[in-house]
Amino acid sequence: MHEPRALIGPFAPALSVDVEEWYHNCWAPDYVDPERRPRLPEELDALLPRLAELLSEAGARATFFVLGELADRIAPRLRELVGAGHEIACHGWHHFRANDLKPEEFLRQIGDSKRRLEDLTGRVVLGFRSPEWSLRNPANPRFRLVAAAGFAYDSSLVPAPLAGSRANPDRPVRFEWDDGHKLIEIPPLTWGGRLRLPAGGWCGRCASPAWILAAVRSALRRGALPLLVVHPWELVDRPCPGLLTGFARFFHDAGRFGFRDRFRTVLAASPWRPIADRVAVSTGATASERPIAPPQSALAWHSGAPFG
Repeated sequence: MHEPRALIGPFAPALSVDVEEWYHNCWAPDYVDPERRPRLPEELDALLPRLAELLSEAGARATFFVLGELADRIAPRLRELVGAGHEIACHGWHHFRANDLKPEEFLRQIGDSKRRLEDLTGRVVLGFRSPEWSLRNPANPRFRLVAAAGFAYDSSLVPAPLAGSRANPDRPVRFEWDDGHKLIEIPPLTWGGRLRLPAGGWCGRCASPAWILAAVRSALRRGALPLLVVHPWELVDRPCPGLLTGFARFFHDAGRFGFRDRFRTVLAASPWRPIADRVAVSTGATASERPIAPPQSALAWHSGAPFG
């Protein structure tokens, strides 16, 4: 890998949506694996238009990371989103953690998903995000395969412990490999200062709008790109329509009550746009760049030494 280069703004806030059903929860493997999945209620066909209306009311547009297994079923909704100016990106084929797939299977599935989404929408799919941000760090051999599959950018490396690593970049970074593959990493926003809590999932739902917006302002001052993450099922003020237990239920339901109103407040505070609108990923013409010193070994990606 060549020396990574940080992209320095000014940038503006970007919004992303992980398009998955309520049961696409890595802590519920019997639901994630379609060969083991029982018959379950499906909500996306109803939830996506509601979310699109919410965004339209706020004058916001977003990048929608879509699971390939859902693409045919919700194809009319995807075309509606494209028509409204949203970006369609790839979330893999099934909601498997990246490391649960052998590298060659990972490459096949993300390539299949990219091609299917492009066929259905008529648009080039530039971006990828692994389920549960499960690439974890740039030392994962599957990270290079995202570039090999033809994606221009990735948004899987959270600069936070557990979900990712404190050593992950906290701003857009360009990676390049000796074989010529290139990839821009655009990490999700974190909040809480040195705690680095993801501004998505249950951590994001439990945060007040003031805390999230303070993190947005902080990222902008540093020349970073604040990227928010939401899911359609998070914006419904009721329990999930099926059975989840243990960690799966906690991660699904924590902070759900009142989140729609909190999200409205965050939407109203900034001009949210898709990732591809904020970084010219299709042409390579981006904000200014400067070299950064990556950790010296794969183990160092977990050492807490941040990009900067």
